[in-house]
Amino acid sequence: RTIADGQIPLWNPQIFAGMPFFAGGQASMLYPLNILFYVLPLELAYGWFTALQIALAGAGAYIFARILGLRVPAALLGGVVYMFSGFLIVSVVFTMFVAAVAWLPFLLAIIETIIRKQEAKGVTSFRPIPYVVLGAGAIGLTILAGHPELIYYTLMVAGAYSLVRLVAAWRVLRQLSIVDGQLSMVDGQSSIDNQQSTIDNRQSATARILKLAGWLLAMAGLGIALGAVQLVPLIELLPLNFREGSATLTQVRGWAWPTRHVLTFPLPNIFGNPSHHRWFDLWNFQWHLAQTNALGETNHTIFWGIKNYVEGGNYLGVVTWVLALIGLVVGVGYRARNAFRAVHAWFFAGLAGVSLLFAFGTPLYAVLFYGLPGWDQLHSPFRWVFPFTLSMAVLAGVGLHAVTGRIEESELKIGGGGKRRIFNFQSFIVILAMLASVGVLLIVVISLFAPDPFIALGQRAVDGSDLVQNAFADGRMFW
Repeated sequence: RTIADGQIPLWNPQIFAGMPFFAGGQASMLYPLNILFYVLPLELAYGWFTALQIALAGAGAYIFARILGLRVPAALLGGVVYMFSGFLIVSVVFTMFVAAVAWLPFLLAIIETIIRKQEAKGVTSFRPIPYVVLGAGAIGLTILAGHPELIYYTLMVAGAYSLVRLVAAWRVLRQLSIVDGQLSMVDGQSSIDNQQSTIDNRQSATARILKLAGWLLAMAGLGIALGAVQLVPLIELLPLNFREGSATLTQVRGWAWPTRHVLTFPLPNIFGNPSHHRWFDLWNFQWHLAQTNALGETNHTIFWGIKNYVEGGNYLGVVTWVLALIGLVVGVGYRARNAFRAVHAWFFAGLAGVSLLFAFGTPLYAVLFYGLPGWDQLHSPFRWVFPFTLSMAVLAGVGLHAVTGRIEESELKIGGGGKRRIFNFQSFIVILAMLASVGVLLIVVISLFAPDPFIALGQRAVDGSDLVQNAFADGRMFW
């Protein structure tokens, strides 16, 4: 409406006493796909925007997995896990969220492509200009999406990934220099000449990696420049934001996931779902409206979580966890140069682990709170579910890659009998998962024929928690 009136929408007078509009960023005013909101009716634009962004997220994860060397079904699984993850789906209420999270997989795919091409060329010079432009575009789009927290996550993860891959690539190039020296010996080159050639190649390897690091830094700088029209006013606003100095580290850690939230990884609705207003009576096989809670109050919403459903959205599927575990164990055994490697498995396993430590508000969060400028304004440690979700999608893809394909003995670091050991581990994990699921079903079946102990167990839960009393009428409903 402001634009239709011929004004630049810098200020929004309709919220409180007025607030910055463009500088706030979250309207994503310059994000390209937001053109839909100018040309379509609001509800139609919202639907298409959401669908396109989720599709982009899945496509990016798929492309990244393929570049890592995963087979098509495995890459497809990674894309589906990422695009339909609990985190991404519950975040569709925030258009700037689904706009920003789509671009990290693309960015990692570009970084991986640049580094792999240098590895393939050895110590020969390589100018990745087209890829640098594409990567800068991904960074610029993330910034234009307008959410400062997600900009931080994207740049941090991409920077850490670049550093780890550059170190790994340097080791590959140095190894190639040793092989070249050995080949020179076979060809009859003198020992002195061979040693000098090896030293030169090692120095060239270091020079190439440093040059590649320069290209990646240039990509980041160009991407930030592309998004500067949004980033500069956003940075200017940060010191004036009401969050500046408004919360202590203890308070922020208190807003992280509580420890019991770990139960939502296998059971996303264990604390209820705010869109569910009915409960299923196992013994009468009937649905009932949640009319009152244990306190006698009218209550149609079955939810007793500490974090709301959007903040707590993290579900990935139980099979994803099983495959991710297989992917980690198999992945760290890979040694093939042109496929998924151990460095990728270690990186994404480490990223997933660190992300969980931050999301659950462990003391490690102090490193971010005190160490990074502006981070004390981010009161949402649980948003580390973003890099955690991408990590799990990649590892699950590796797991399916291992389960459905042949792993050659030459691809594994663990040597003789390695393939047999890997397959034994896969079988153990699958059997363990099956036994666990059968055990859960058995408990449910027993409760059908002997309900009293389970209703009593549910009643103890209701009596012992104010949160449970707010959602459930009695132990029968709880069970």
